[in-house]
Formats: sequence, C-alpha cells, structure tokens
Amino acid sequence: MDSNSLRPLNFAGKLFFILLATGIFMSFVLVAEFHTNPFRVPTFADIPVCYIYGNAYLALALAALMKKSFLRSILSITGFVIGLSVSAYFFLVCWKFGRNADLYSAQIFGIKTAYTDFFFFLTLLVLARLKKP
Repeated sequence: MDSNSLRPLNFAGKLFFILLATGIFMSFVLVAEFHTNPFRVPTFADIPVCYIYGNAYLALALAALMKKSFLRSILSITGFVIGLSVSAYFFLVCWKFGRNADLYSAQIFGIKTAYTDFFFFLTLLVLARLKKP
C-alpha cells in the first residue's frame, strides 16, 4: 500500500464525493420523474438526459474509487467530457432561449437541473484537479 491510500480525504476530496453522490441522487430522481411523465425530462439525441447524466456521474464515481490505471483515466475523461458537454448544451439553451425554447427542463426543488448539473460537473472537474497529489 502506498502512503496516499492511508491518508484521509482532504476537504476537496470530501466535497468531490458529496457532489458525486448528490449528482447520482438527482439523476435517480429524474429517472423516476421521466417514468411518471416523460415530457418533463429533456432528451439529447432521443436519450433522456437523466440517463446520460447518471452514467457520467457513475463513471466518475468508479474512476474515483479505482487505483491509478489506464481504465481509471478513460472513465474519468469519458465522464467529464460527456457530462460537461451535455450539461453545457442544456445550460446554454436554457440561458439563451429561456421560456421561448421548446425545452421543458426538469426541476428539482424548483431549481432547473440544466444549471445544477453544469455547475456540478464544472466543480467536479476543478476538484478532481485539486485533489491530485
């Protein structure tokens, strides 16, 4: 075992896992909302966005729990690229067109998930760079 695996997580590491858990929870809530009313969750290339976000969050969680390897790098890069690009697309559509867009963005606790997911993925990217030794 290396000395880094025995060291407790710092604040950036703890915040990283809290945001990951919250993102995964939000994705599950959106999946439940999609199955009750499919028109409340937007789609990207005919795939509900909750599935895309959920898979991106899970890829990041798996990468964070693995030791340094090629698979960890691939999972991390894939999770960030997919999560950031899709969330940036919906963030820009909601921000630019607002109510004029033919987009019913999902909301959790009255907050549009297009904004929160973009903020989460961007913050996770910054925290991933901060928590590296």
